[in-house]
Amino acid sequence: MTAKLSTGATYAGPFFQITSETTIEELTPLWTGWGDRWRWRGWTYWGPSQSTLTHYSGRVLANLTGADGQMRCHFRLMRPSAGMAGGGQGRCQLPGGTIIDATFPPA
Repeated sequence: MTAKLSTGATYAGPFFQITSETTIEELTPLWTGWGDRWRWRGWTYWGPSQSTLTHYSGRVLANLTGADGQMRCHFRLMRPSAGMAGGGQGRCQLPGGTIIDATFPPA
């Protein structure tokens, strides 16, 4: 996934659609670059635990890398059976802690 912000910053990296078959081990790349900070600033379900899978079931999580660090995102899909192509909306947290709303239209 690639995200381009109005500031010109670009972030890219993996995204994961969480299903009932998803395991914590499959999600390991989501916490790359966050160190001990994966629990800070209102992202209580951002970490390698069963509560993450339960909370985000049917949604998409992403960990994107930019020139200034990591941006993490969670999205609620408009049509989960269509995946990201079905469109959705969510929130992303920038490296400095700023949270932004994110939307993407159906393809």
